[in-house]
Amino acid sequence: MPVNVLITGANFNNKGAQSMLFVAIDELRKRIPDSEIYFGCGLGDPALHQVHFRQICFSREGRYIALGGGQAVFNFLVAVAKACIWTVKGKRSNLWNFFDASKYIADMDLIVDVSGFALGDKWSKRTNENFLNTIRLAKQHNIPMYIMPQSFGPFQYSRKLEYLKEEIAELLKYPKVVYAREQEGYELLTRDFGLTNVRLSCDLVLQNTGIDYGNIYEEVPPLCLPEIKTKKNVGIVPNKQCFRHGNDEQILAHYRRMIDCLLEGGREVYIFRHSGEDMPYCVKIAEMYDREERVHLLKNDFSCMEYDAFVNNFEFILCSRFHGIVHAYRNAIPVIALGWAVKYRELTAAVGQSAYIFDITDPACDGDKLTEAVNHMMEHIDEEKNTITRCVEALQKQNCFVCISEWKKENHE
Repeated sequence: MPVNVLITGANFNNKGAQSMLFVAIDELRKRIPDSEIYFGCGLGDPALHQVHFRQICFSREGRYIALGGGQAVFNFLVAVAKACIWTVKGKRSNLWNFFDASKYIADMDLIVDVSGFALGDKWSKRTNENFLNTIRLAKQHNIPMYIMPQSFGPFQYSRKLEYLKEEIAELLKYPKVVYAREQEGYELLTRDFGLTNVRLSCDLVLQNTGIDYGNIYEEVPPLCLPEIKTKKNVGIVPNKQCFRHGNDEQILAHYRRMIDCLLEGGREVYIFRHSGEDMPYCVKIAEMYDREERVHLLKNDFSCMEYDAFVNNFEFILCSRFHGIVHAYRNAIPVIALGWAVKYRELTAAVGQSAYIFDITDPACDGDKLTEAVNHMMEHIDEEKNTITRCVEALQKQNCFVCISEWKKENHE
């Protein structure tokens, strides 16, 4: 009998989430070759063809319907309304998709969650409950569950959402293992909630030593990459969230200073996106250099597979997307990391790159230090590449998916 595994928490809107999905499928196939893998996708995720996994709808409404009770009736009505709206808009819609969770959940032997970040006070009640409902379903059907490396917290909820703490303390006891990606999240879960099933692990994409895309696709699609002819290149990968958290004018000024510095250093600059929502901000940055032939705007919508290959064209990158940085480090490409969250600080520290992390959303961010970092990077590329290589090789000696091998040994050998 094949082992049925449900992967939750991923999506195709974000290349980081896509990377985590592909890594999870690859690691599962290597450890459980006879597995039948189901991807619990969102209602709007595109249907992929010629892949070695099945997509089933695992939407918010679908999870409530599968759980039953009073919320099931309400969410069925919401599902009907959504199906009608989608039909009016001319999009493909099938009301029965909302029953996929109910249809398939009881047949699952294992649930693996790769949410990345969905539990904490930065998110709405809806997002927190959606994450917890997956655990509720696993518990209701007695399905072993593993929560793979992701961010947790903070948990300073408003008074209206204080009840979530009790739910978290109770429900997070259920998974066999909860992997916290950052030390801060690990301490919150173990200290504040007294959980004993929490392990600290770096990002699962960074740990992966290489995906066999034959485990993902029946026929691996060709890479569609723009040609980069010069060798002294630097990539710029912005993040919409930086502009949302900070001041547009100030952030653009920081980019101008850094790009000016790169041009003075004889580099060609390529601006491209890691997530679809970032394109308008790529355009804003490029517009400052509309008459500069050495600044290029690329409009490609790379898959995570293409991004991983394309990043090798650059000496280093200026990046604000977490998994955009992770893919660079996996390929020993240095990064000027322009992020604000704890996960960026801990990631850069893990690969010996703490000198290159800046919060450009902070009004106090020092432009002079940004340009100093860019100049220092240009002068010490090889040294930084060697440091990253050593650190990543050390990190890859551990793999969070060993817990899946342990589960298989205990249950299917």
